[in-house]
Amino acid sequence: MAVEKVKITGVKFFQGSIDGKDIDSGTIFVEEMLDFTTGRAKGYATQVYKAGKASVSMELMNRHEFPLIAEVEFMRVTNGNETKNVIANVTALPHDITQPKDKKVA
Repeated sequence: MAVEKVKITGVKFFQGSIDGKDIDSGTIFVEEMLDFTTGRAKGYATQVYKAGKASVSMELMNRHEFPLIAEVEFMRVTNGNETKNVIANVTALPHDITQPKDKKVA
């Protein structure tokens, strides 16, 4: 598993039943740099990652404002045909709440 410091721009979740099937899923939106190496892109985009359970997204939603800087533990999983990264754990990092000093007006 890999741990990275990222900017989380938002979260969503669903916990319930649809057509008799129990669903417990969360989604976390992470800001990532566009591929600038081609010379045709510059800036950032938001990439969607699945969270292991809805509770991961719910906790972030209930405890934090966004965007949020956090350490995210990514886990690579496969079904035998396709590999993807999911978020196994999120640890919010403390933020600097100091404000820039106001300029004095003469």
